Amino acid sequence: MPWPWRCAPYSVVGWICEEPFAATGSQAQFKRGDLAAAESSVWSVLSSNPNDEQALTLLGMIRGEQQRYAEAEVLFGRVVQLNPKSVVARTHLANALAAQNKEDDAISQYQQAIDLTPNNTDLKLDLADLYVRKGEFAQALSTLETIPPDRFPVSGIPLKAASLLALGRKSDGIQLLPQVKNSSAAIMDLAEVFLHNDLADEALRTLDLVNVKRPARFYYVKGRALQAKGQMPAALSSLRQASALDPRSADTLVAIAQIYASQDKHADSFATLQHARTLNPESVPVLRRFVVEAMQAGQHSVALTAATELVHKSPENLDDLYLAAAVMLQEKELTAAVPLLEKYAAQRPADAKGWLGLGMAYVEQRRNDDARRALDRSAQLDPTLTETQYQLGVLAGQEGKPQEGIQHFEQVIHMQPHHAMALAGLGALYLQTRELEKALNALQRAEAIDPNNAQMQYDLGLVLSSLGKSEEARVHMERFQKLKQKQPRGASNRPVEASPTEPPKIK
Repeated sequence: MPWPWRCAPYSVVGWICEEPFAATGSQAQFKRGDLAAAESSVWSVLSSNPNDEQALTLLGMIRGEQQRYAEAEVLFGRVVQLNPKSVVARTHLANALAAQNKEDDAISQYQQAIDLTPNNTDLKLDLADLYVRKGEFAQALSTLETIPPDRFPVSGIPLKAASLLALGRKSDGIQLLPQVKNSSAAIMDLAEVFLHNDLADEALRTLDLVNVKRPARFYYVKGRALQAKGQMPAALSSLRQASALDPRSADTLVAIAQIYASQDKHADSFATLQHARTLNPESVPVLRRFVVEAMQAGQHSVALTAATELVHKSPENLDDLYLAAAVMLQEKELTAAVPLLEKYAAQRPADAKGWLGLGMAYVEQRRNDDARRALDRSAQLDPTLTETQYQLGVLAGQEGKPQEGIQHFEQVIHMQPHHAMALAGLGALYLQTRELEKALNALQRAEAIDPNNAQMQYDLGLVLSSLGKSEEARVHMERFQKLKQKQPRGASNRPVEASPTEPPKIK
């Protein structure tokens, strides 16, 4: 997040601008964006006086501009030690803390800054914004209500609306709409608030208030609102207008990619996200979507590389770890997937899908006891998860327990009659128990859904041969041979030993 000269950022409303000291050469250099020269000038001051408050403040601002927030935190903290009444230092310190997701510490600094300047509206907007980011909407609204109505800035209306809507006061939030009519920035902020709260119609009504030249952001927000209403052609048209006005907007490209994905145009979605990544290679949200669409577009090696990068860039985000692990699991990179899934299950022990993913990995590793514990836990948490029952069937077949496997596969088919892998697995197990008519029925149903399962064709050939239908058996054996040649090296042959064709669905 760039920090303009004399201004400390906050995430939504705007900037707190307060000039802390008279202009000097180093500050002029900072204002011009010449950070190297500004830093050199600052160090020349600090070398003779390491406690120079103004120099430490400016160095902290330079570090903020460089996104070296931990260093900025230390520098502004030192200024606060030297001058506990410095509103500027506390404000900048709060910003540095917020940038590192240290919201509680940031809130404390904002509150102390407000105690020093009780009538500072911008600080109160900052604090309210941070409460919104934390999901503490009652505190946000309480903070905003300390601002006198005659001094309440239009830039704070979207924050107030977000708080009201989150607290269930929908009509009060919507009634704020006319108050932003004279501010294009506030109009678009409010439209995004409505959009975030599934109020696409209100978002579009808000955008209609824009009566000046419409910037790229207008078309971006409008496109997302139309997308939310299911009007995909119009949404795509608006987003393309946004992209034409601002070709470097990765957010717009991600929104376009999402529409392509919803239309099953995964190759187009993948290509669009590739472009977005070139524009913003450090963006975790772009990378996250890129991983998903790479898999959907069949770019598995690319997805695997991107999943590994996601783990490095977002090591504490459990949803990102789960997504990466799902890709690794599907690509049989079990050594990398298992620790991620174990971490996920340990930190979200009530998530049935986490235990399912871990159980799947253990099944692949033939760690049968661990797999059973994980899958049983998943089934206890959510008995409706068909994939858990499927994996329990796989595990039973792997352990040589066909009757148990049959029960699990039958349960899957009861819940999801067109589960091709469960039907193929059921047919394979009936073949093992020599219940040939049942095997034939299950395998033929599986073939009708997915004729490209090589092992299913093989088992169907065996069943037909055992039933004396040699000519039909030969046809299926020929299909098996053709499909097996196309099957990736290392892929499992038997359906009762294979993982499902899809990893657990990403949350």
